Amino acid sequence: MKNEIGYNFAEWLSNLSEEERTAFNKSSFENTKAEYEKFKASFGSGYCYVCGAPLASFVDSHSCPHWFLLPEGIRKRRLPEVAERYGFFQIQSYLRWVANEEAFARNINDLREEGSGKLFETTIRFKNFEWSFSCGEQDYRGHPSSRNARHPHYHLQMKVDQRVLIKFNEFHLPFSDRDIINIEAQRALPEVVKNKFTFGEGMSDILNQAMLPQVLDGTSATDAQDEAHFKLDTFVKADEGTLISGDDLAAIIEEAKSKGVTVASLLHKLPNVSIQSVVTPGPGVVEQSLRNSRGRSNDGEA
Repeated sequence: MKNEIGYNFAEWLSNLSEEERTAFNKSSFENTKAEYEKFKASFGSGYCYVCGAPLASFVDSHSCPHWFLLPEGIRKRRLPEVAERYGFFQIQSYLRWVANEEAFARNINDLREEGSGKLFETTIRFKNFEWSFSCGEQDYRGHPSSRNARHPHYHLQMKVDQRVLIKFNEFHLPFSDRDIINIEAQRALPEVVKNKFTFGEGMSDILNQAMLPQVLDGTSATDAQDEAHFKLDTFVKADEGTLISGDDLAAIIEEAKSKGVTVASLLHKLPNVSIQSVVTPGPGVVEQSLRNSRGRSNDGEA
């Protein structure tokens, strides 16, 4: 039934006219923007926009996403209550917004090429906290032979000060009905239904082929290499029968320094050359914590 609902939702979206789809997307964006602005104002003042309590407080009777920031008095066994109440996408959206308060995108590593091929793999960092989400195909289908994991579920690892507080295999966190409808809609018509974390963008949103021109033109050089979003390697090859002028290249390097931009963004000024740029995650990007088939993370924790 859930599969059918998800498919029907995707089908409904695909049958919208271009004008209707634009209006639908605009309405969704405006609603998210209004919610994000409430979050940002509250978070900046030290309060939770969901429950209204101070971020440092734990109200036992009201489970809330800000519990993942470990307010005083919280115990990790209470965190599954938050997952069950809010669901996979809503919790991840909240933590993505939190992470982007510190540094846009670099604290959210959702790059598929850095994952292990599971359906969902994302690591999110904020200050001394790190949360990693993992869901494989078997997790999503549920484990029929398991008493506690027959339902569609995902796994969460949480670190504080680089020490594991919650291990991947401690909890089998359920997807909400809304989560499953969204997932099934994406699986049914992936070219129509795409999940976006508006204002919670991660590295997959800015480190891809479509965004490469903007990355090259909009990235500035930095002396703080350890905090860099990107590692940029550019190869310049002179056309056959021509040479690259050392003076021209030196002038471009000096211009890049004076403007605070990358050399790569100015190399188009060189005549008679072909240019290839390769952009990879920089050292400032959080590393994905991966879970293997036995529930262990890539740093040896069970």
